[in-house]
Amino acid sequence: MARRSKFTTPDAAAAWAISKGAPARGNKWPITSATRGLVKFWLTASGISSERAGTLTLAEMTEAWHDLTGATLLRLAADTPVTPSPIITEQKDNPMPMQEPIIFDRPAPRPAQPLDQDARMKALLEILNPATPALDEAAILEIVTRNMGATISAATTSATEMARLELEDLLTEARAIVNGAPRTLRIEIAGRVKEMGPAKRHPLFDTLLTLAVISKEPNALHPMLVGPAGSGKTTAAQQVAEALGLSFYSNGALTGAHELTGYKDAAGAYHGTPFRQAFEHGGVYLADEMDRSDPAAVLSLNSALANRFMAFPDQAEPVRAHDQFYIIAACNTFGRGADRIYIGANQMDGASLDRFGTITWDYDEELERAIADDDAWTAYVQAARAAAADLKIRHVISPRASYYGAIMRRAKLSFDFVAEAAIWKGLDREQRERIIARIPNRVATRAQAPIIHAIAAE
Repeated sequence: MARRSKFTTPDAAAAWAISKGAPARGNKWPITSATRGLVKFWLTASGISSERAGTLTLAEMTEAWHDLTGATLLRLAADTPVTPSPIITEQKDNPMPMQEPIIFDRPAPRPAQPLDQDARMKALLEILNPATPALDEAAILEIVTRNMGATISAATTSATEMARLELEDLLTEARAIVNGAPRTLRIEIAGRVKEMGPAKRHPLFDTLLTLAVISKEPNALHPMLVGPAGSGKTTAAQQVAEALGLSFYSNGALTGAHELTGYKDAAGAYHGTPFRQAFEHGGVYLADEMDRSDPAAVLSLNSALANRFMAFPDQAEPVRAHDQFYIIAACNTFGRGADRIYIGANQMDGASLDRFGTITWDYDEELERAIADDDAWTAYVQAARAAAADLKIRHVISPRASYYGAIMRRAKLSFDFVAEAAIWKGLDREQRERIIARIPNRVATRAQAPIIHAIAAE
């Protein structure tokens, strides 16, 4: 009786072998003695004789099992063909009567025929009937790269170089924006184009300018800069006026509405105000220290900002706002009253706050360094500022300490004098020593550490 595999297709045999513990095909996991018998069933279902399968090493079985193209099976089938020979067993020294020899017939292998490589592959695929093998993308890419690499490189070099140069330009512009370095600013408003020359500007200047321009739209808010002392709020408002080609006007903390509307003296002469000039004739008006202004004075702005007209004491009819009137407010707090540093701030009326959109205008340390033009001194000031904040010491160390200190250092004044005049300003000894002790730990970068130690040793 002929021994035949119980599987009709190689795929069915492989699926059965995997279900019994054989590794998944194609993952290169080695065949072991424990899974050898399972793979042997698959080999016989694939057209390999049982005897030939029994002579294969584990390495050969592993190679055939994981070769999804069938090339290894074809080679194994062609190598060392096995001639059919019956197996005869006799019983010797057996008291039982001699029985007929038991003969197991095996199917004779098909005669080997010389086939070219394509025909051999086709014949094997017909035997195995596998699923269409997936493309080896990595191998294809390797072949293309090996043979076409020089051509591709030559064709793309110019494009790559252009992309690199464009990226460098973008990075240069990005660094200029982030670091506050001098850069040319192109402004287009209502079809009019203007370019501002290179200047040191806060990273949020573009945002401020945009909010100022759109503040004339119906229901829009006016910008209010909220930041610590010396953060460049006034300078930014002046730069907005320059960008718009308008005059700049400003008031400090308002003590009464007359500082907005003006007044008549005893002789009946009218005395105007910066606000009146900007409101009536156009310009950028900075309401500086708005959170320190008298709340009643600030309230008098509400009608002017909401309705764009305001009454003045020198005429009966209200004055309408000029088309080119812009207002920017500047505060140290968000209008909720004094804090532990800005104890003179007032709580602002909700109706007044409702007219403004806040922009957090913090210190820009890169801009501070660029303006001071004294990296060593500025690094020391910034480290002292951070240390004071860590220790919650109520002491303002603004960028003005960097600017004024750098000027005094260029005048060859001693370090101790400059530090006292620009940073400490009478701060008690105990708090000063706590800040100084913490300065080395608050250096922005390790590269600045030698600078800090060197300047402190002056």
